[in-house]
Amino acid sequence: MILAPEMSSDLLSLLSSNSLVQGLTRDQVARLAGMVRLETHPAGTMLMRQSERPDRVFLLAIGKVQVRRHLHNTEENAIADLDAGSFFGEMAVITGAARHSSSVVAMTDVTVLTLAAADFDKLIAEYPETTRNVLAKLIEQLQGLNDRWLDTLRVEKQVLEWKVRERTQELENMHQRVRRELALAQNIQRNLLPEKRKSFPGISVATDYIPCDELGGDITGVFQIDETRLAVYGGDVCGHGIYAAMVMSYVKKLIETSVKRILLKGQYAVKPPGAVLTSINQSFITEISQGDPEIYLTLFLGILDMRKLGFEYASAGIHVPPLVLAHGKAEELFGQSEYPIGHVQGHEFATARRSFSPGEVFLFVSDGVIEARRGDEVFGMERLKTVVEEAAVDGQCFDVEKVVDSVRSFLAGEPPQDDMCILGITISESDDPAK
Repeated sequence: MILAPEMSSDLLSLLSSNSLVQGLTRDQVARLAGMVRLETHPAGTMLMRQSERPDRVFLLAIGKVQVRRHLHNTEENAIADLDAGSFFGEMAVITGAARHSSSVVAMTDVTVLTLAAADFDKLIAEYPETTRNVLAKLIEQLQGLNDRWLDTLRVEKQVLEWKVRERTQELENMHQRVRRELALAQNIQRNLLPEKRKSFPGISVATDYIPCDELGGDITGVFQIDETRLAVYGGDVCGHGIYAAMVMSYVKKLIETSVKRILLKGQYAVKPPGAVLTSINQSFITEISQGDPEIYLTLFLGILDMRKLGFEYASAGIHVPPLVLAHGKAEELFGQSEYPIGHVQGHEFATARRSFSPGEVFLFVSDGVIEARRGDEVFGMERLKTVVEEAAVDGQCFDVEKVVDSVRSFLAGEPPQDDMCILGITISESDDPAK
């Protein structure tokens, strides 16, 4: 039975108690309430069938359901029991699967809130907290599997491999359609990137982005911490595809919430970049990588004092160090980075320091820039330095577009193999009298 989803305190309470929306504000939950449908079903109802095409996500409000899966040449098996506050059906929507991989049956009378696939995509794109909740649920499910399912999982792995081969062939025949779908997903990812141009007192910021054909995990950004300080970051989640894009949005949110002001003897102070990376490393290992060395993140974080022009920074796994353009010469900010995020539990990252002078430029590029390939030739660091020196514009915002044009010209029409993020910060004379 479908009930009218009225904007009532009861509906908001049902939504707020669901693990998918944990971390959203009340206003955000209220907005989500306008997207859902409220349904009640008696015990024994098949809410989701394994063979059906996924078109919505279910939020279980009242009652209990059981997840069941029918493997190749095997009987249907119970996978898990879900209680109120859980959600299901989301992974088939996220991955764009042709059909659900499991069925869900009501074990008691249930009340569910259903969210259309298109609205769920908007939810994931607009509220990174929901991405974290989906990842947290996946990790919890994996940790909860017991030994008696290992043989079943091996069989399922063989079936999935067979399906992947079959699906790969299908995708080859649907290449143009896939390209259109990836372009839509890339637009969502680009919305997480910073503004192309932004100014602060005495500081000009310019960014650009060259996407590859796949979804990637590159991140970069600048945001104001307080009246005098900016945070600057850039990095790359390992791998490509939906997984990397989802983790990227989670990490971006983690960065922006980790650089917090702390009260120290009545004065606000900002956590040093090394301490922030140490905290992010622990959160990433606990919540994402679970100790898997193949799941990691490279990350640079700097804090710039706009008045004193002091710069504190820390680096985790960055093998393309940022450049500093001073007196017409581009040089690497540092020689060697520390461990990537997710590799060494308990590692404490160091904070380094330097200062800038008016007219100098800071430039961060993702590794896709210097690894851009044309045949057997790569763009390389030395070519990048030459381009940066030629792109300098005295007293104005650094011309990032000249770097982008040089990379595109080098590729000579060949598609990039990796995303490319470029962020330039120009230090100019400030009109702030307090400086």
